[in-house]
Amino acid sequence: MAICQINCSQKNIKTIDAHFKGCGLGVIETVEIPISSCKLKIDLLVVEESPLVVEQLAASMSDWNVPPATLFLLKEQDFDYQVNYFEHHPRVGRSMFFCKNQTKAIKAGLTSILKFYQNREKLDIQHADSEIYCANNISPRWLFQTMMKHLDEYIYFKDKKSRFLAVSDYLVKQVNKQSPTEVIGLDDYDFYDQAHADEAYSDEMRLVQGQLSEINKEEHVNVNIDDEMWVATRKLPLFTKSNRIAGSFGLSRDITREKKLHDKLEQNHERMQSELLLAKNLQSKLMQQKLPNLVKEDGSTAVTLSSKYIPSFHLSGDYYSVKQTACGGIAIFIADVMGHGVRASMVTAMIQTAVQELSEFSNQPAEFMKQLNNSMVQSIKPSGQLLFTTGAYCYLNIDKRQLTYVQAGAKHGILVPVDERKMSSSFKKETVGPALGLVKDVDYQENEVQLEENDEIFLYTDGIIEAALGEEEFSERRLLDFLAEHRHDKLDDMMTALIKSVQNFTDSQQLDDDVCLVSLRLH
Repeated sequence: MAICQINCSQKNIKTIDAHFKGCGLGVIETVEIPISSCKLKIDLLVVEESPLVVEQLAASMSDWNVPPATLFLLKEQDFDYQVNYFEHHPRVGRSMFFCKNQTKAIKAGLTSILKFYQNREKLDIQHADSEIYCANNISPRWLFQTMMKHLDEYIYFKDKKSRFLAVSDYLVKQVNKQSPTEVIGLDDYDFYDQAHADEAYSDEMRLVQGQLSEINKEEHVNVNIDDEMWVATRKLPLFTKSNRIAGSFGLSRDITREKKLHDKLEQNHERMQSELLLAKNLQSKLMQQKLPNLVKEDGSTAVTLSSKYIPSFHLSGDYYSVKQTACGGIAIFIADVMGHGVRASMVTAMIQTAVQELSEFSNQPAEFMKQLNNSMVQSIKPSGQLLFTTGAYCYLNIDKRQLTYVQAGAKHGILVPVDERKMSSSFKKETVGPALGLVKDVDYQENEVQLEENDEIFLYTDGIIEAALGEEEFSERRLLDFLAEHRHDKLDDMMTALIKSVQNFTDSQQLDDDVCLVSLRLH
């Protein structure tokens, strides 16, 4: 049998120890209040304390699932009154024993408790050894009172007319009262603005009437003119043990700070979205350049050009430029900046400026790429960021029907012969130079292609070939096959059909990467 005492004197410890060891029983240990923190299995508590502590402890222990027998040692001068008081106390009940704080009386009290357990054993009623002590000694009332006193939450119980039955200390403080007794019996109309009180009353009536099983919502509250608040509220119907509706109860958490922060973030987000939309529109306008219209002396079209630009985000990292040079040729540049979004778009703006400044090298692809690369290295290096761009530059000498191209970082071009007996082919992989913006003074290698009438040159960024469904990409192979199949289509129609084909492949209208396409057909 496990025995514990609370604040017993040394004399009483010896008395208890001697008595129980004389019976062949007893392990005495001291426990601290609150007893619910103790993990011992206890069969007997011996308590020697002031009347107030005795009353609180006795009432709390009466709520335990399996309270141990408890011997309260009372002062002799108050003994008769206190025993009578506790025997009639509405909250003091089971397994309580009282005796005077004298050796003889203590032994008699302990003997009574021993008989109490012996009778319980005869009745085959389980005692504290059968269950973990800490699972049975926690008073629901004490837990409730602790929660209501210490939690920084609006906790409340209301009757069927929405009047407060019990409230947390935090709620009392927030409505500028000193004690829960100043709030109990009142309702929301006594503390909050009319709109909130009306809404709360309506909700609680719907719970009481069974129209709702629970309420979860965010509510705006005005405690006074200068003090506005937001709370997250959950309310449930309150039932008695006999399952009759008694009112409602709930918990409201102050989320004013979070709400204001959220609103501020929303405002910043809207402003950022507005600025991004403005930047997107500006970038789109810059990219929607008018393609040159080249005609022969007889008025027929010398070259047909088409382009398509699809950003995956607000701002794109793809860029293209198509210009007629001073000597009558066509210069085409296409670029794909690493990454997406604002950072990539800033690099495209840098590229656009550099391309305009390098117009004197428009008919010299290798020199053009070298100068552009040096310009990007010079601009990017001070930032300490790893930023690079892949791209291709093509110059078409219309009179000679000769295309000269240079590639940096990746393949970006395809030749589509008009002759169906010839295969579509990618620009040479072996002559791809380093990506732009990484290493200064790179000498890029030129390649020349002799074109036939109605041959097509197709330039692209990798958003088209890397579009994927799961792990499978659209791929360069599919692109080559598509271009070969549609080699006689009008360029604009071919571009539209290609995008549709990629969307069907990925089963999505939205592409994950920027796409930039430029096609040229020589007549």
